[in-house]
Amino acid sequence: MSDLRTFIETVRAKRRADVVEVEREVQPKYETAAIVTKLEARGRSPMLLFRNVAGAEPTLVTNVCGSMGRLALALGCSVGEVAKTYAERAETPMAPVSVAAGPCQEVVKQAEAVDLSILPSMIYHLDDADEPYLTAAIVLARDPETGKTNLSYHRMMIAGKNRTGILMEKGKHLDGIFKKYVARGEDMPVAVILGVHPLVALGTLYSGTADDEEYDVIGGLMQEPLEVVPCVTHPDLSVPAGAELVLEGTVSHAERMREGPFGEFTGYGTGVTQTPVFEVKAMTHRRDFLFQDIVSGRMEHMVLSLPAIEHRNRKLARSLAKGFVELALPAPLTTVVAIDKTDDEEPLRLIEAMLRADIYAKHVIVVDGDVDPSDLRQVLSAVALQTQADRKVHIFADEQGTPLDPSCRSEDGRSAKMGIDATRALAPTRSVTPNRLPQELLDSIDVKEFKAKRSQE
Repeated sequence: MSDLRTFIETVRAKRRADVVEVEREVQPKYETAAIVTKLEARGRSPMLLFRNVAGAEPTLVTNVCGSMGRLALALGCSVGEVAKTYAERAETPMAPVSVAAGPCQEVVKQAEAVDLSILPSMIYHLDDADEPYLTAAIVLARDPETGKTNLSYHRMMIAGKNRTGILMEKGKHLDGIFKKYVARGEDMPVAVILGVHPLVALGTLYSGTADDEEYDVIGGLMQEPLEVVPCVTHPDLSVPAGAELVLEGTVSHAERMREGPFGEFTGYGTGVTQTPVFEVKAMTHRRDFLFQDIVSGRMEHMVLSLPAIEHRNRKLARSLAKGFVELALPAPLTTVVAIDKTDDEEPLRLIEAMLRADIYAKHVIVVDGDVDPSDLRQVLSAVALQTQADRKVHIFADEQGTPLDPSCRSEDGRSAKMGIDATRALAPTRSVTPNRLPQELLDSIDVKEFKAKRSQE
């Protein structure tokens, strides 16, 4: 079984320095986040196991996917092959296999026995809400019309022993499923999964159509079917048998609660909003379960979503531009695409399609195929030298963005978006030539010849 525990042991065996165990007592309010932040400032991003979290029963594990090296280890490839391996396996899905029982249900608590206060009370930033959060929560729901299931990450603010808020962004699949339950006047059955193998996390973040089953993608990434077990209270929903902790319950179609503020992946906090209420009716877990956490806004938050976002954007760009070369994601909500264009209107067509395909696409820059999209100096040079703002900067007002963007004026996430065409005109109006040197001369020069000489004492 591929689960969080087996992955931790794999990391211990193959990347020993990547696992740090902390035996002393730590505070869940600010301290664990501060430790992760301080380590990152020194160029380190290890997985951390906190064995003694004040006021909590389980061991806390955080930063599991805080490096591309560990994602590569999970996929069994090199760091440079992560994008390629993810794409190949995501496109060869395998359906899950149902088993009668699994470790995730070694302990079953229902009704009054449910008590979220045994979990670490995680608070990350000075301006966050006083209530603790679940940040590594994978939410499973089933579409009441199509029968398709959906897995997705959502932040959840704990508001009592059996209640949380749940943030569902407009335009995402879970929001669409929830609206169908609201229209029926029914609460939405869900299972919340915590403590999983990184490939379960990577598959959950896969962004396809509403018809795509994330469990199938996870099987493809693992190259074997994922074992799942039916929920105790919702047997039509099945969860990974090897999960550490599962919360079963319903999201109210009518009740709302105050949620936030909360510091998000952008490095900025979002304000107070109103979210639906999740009522926990069953809590199942392994004996001595691990509580998985993601420190919001730090390395893991960024790295974990990168393969899925890159895959989605690359797949879309390749379908739209025959001369697609490469792309890069240099900043939040920003994509740079390099193409060998076939006509001067192609960049605009690509920009429009990419900006409207996803709420997390806010800025798209298109450059020529000889520009490295991951090199910001080359990209900004292309913008400076190939773009006239009145003709090649395109503004799209009032598009659906994300309220996690701190510049959005309201919590509905409506946003202006921008595309920049930084490609050279196929038929320039002026004759310009780039500065050049003889290639043979450049090839003949050995830079090792030009070392600085040490001063003579």
